[in-house]
Amino acid sequence: MLRSQEPLAPSRVLFLAPQPFHSLRGACIANLLTIKALAAMGFDVDVLTFPGGEDPRIAGVRILRLPSLPGLRWIPIGFSRRKLLLDAVMGAAMIPLLAAGRYGVVHASEDSVFPAAILKRFFRFRLVYDMDDILSQRLEQVGVLRSASALRLARAVERWMMRSADQIVANSAHTASYAAGVVGPRGVLSYDHVPFDAGWVESQAMDGSAHLPRERNADQVILYAGNMEPYQGVELLLESLPSVLRRLPGARCVIVGGEKEQIDRLRRRAEELGIDAMLTWLGQRPFPEAFRLMRSADVLVSPMTQVKAVPMKLYAYAASGRPIVATTLPNNTEILDQDTALLVDPSPVHLADGIVTLLEDRA
Repeated sequence: MLRSQEPLAPSRVLFLAPQPFHSLRGACIANLLTIKALAAMGFDVDVLTFPGGEDPRIAGVRILRLPSLPGLRWIPIGFSRRKLLLDAVMGAAMIPLLAAGRYGVVHASEDSVFPAAILKRFFRFRLVYDMDDILSQRLEQVGVLRSASALRLARAVERWMMRSADQIVANSAHTASYAAGVVGPRGVLSYDHVPFDAGWVESQAMDGSAHLPRERNADQVILYAGNMEPYQGVELLLESLPSVLRRLPGARCVIVGGEKEQIDRLRRRAEELGIDAMLTWLGQRPFPEAFRLMRSADVLVSPMTQVKAVPMKLYAYAASGRPIVATTLPNNTEILDQDTALLVDPSPVHLADGIVTLLEDRA
């Protein structure tokens, strides 16, 4: 069922990555950092992951990729029936691996904790739950849980999964606080991700191979980098740009990231707003290139509109040394404050005012 040319070795960590690992997604970047840390500590790691993605080729790390299923060429970010199906396939794939009795620890990222918690009843291993988000809250926000009874059931299942874990790790105060309320503070470890190589700052960041487009007399460039899920607030950014364009006709906005379907939808919204001429859509870029693009921008924007974990982009934004405007959600304010960014309410008017303020203040 699994495609791997390397035999199983004893004393391995089984790392569950319910994404196409590795690809340019916040969860994948976070998982990559954790896997690198485990390998550097001397652990051998088997990564069980979805179809697609690339092998990061780390010594001591083996990628076990689930087979491609008919009609499942790519798995989008967030909840979907396709993801649920692959979660079930992942649970089935874990059984022969765990039956060999060679894993002392299973490190379950995001929703992969559900099959891991079930199988923990039948196999002996310690379970680490890498809790990137509050799953019940996310399902409620995207409209999957539409009734109070469904939400109560989801929260009950989530609490059971959390209590099944031997350790919960979380990368935001909001998530850590929620987990501590369920399992107690001793069962939760809160930590930060730093998703870039420090060497990029000194050398690659100044490499001339990645430049922001400044055609059409672009005096100043606004940049957003990241995925285009609704909670990221890219549509809010678009709605703020007509006001920016009226006050600063030479400003342009560059968008890095997103799936084709998301970009097409947001392009149509930009046309409705009459701002399509000021936008450049670069699509997904390798992380080092995206970081160089950040370094070339005049203003970076984090327009998040929903409470979630800390967005991975903020660490790179901060490392780039460029001015940042961000909404006043906890996602942003865990990393940023008024000394390190211009924080604004999540509305088109306030976001536009923040962008213009930074663009007009060259110092």
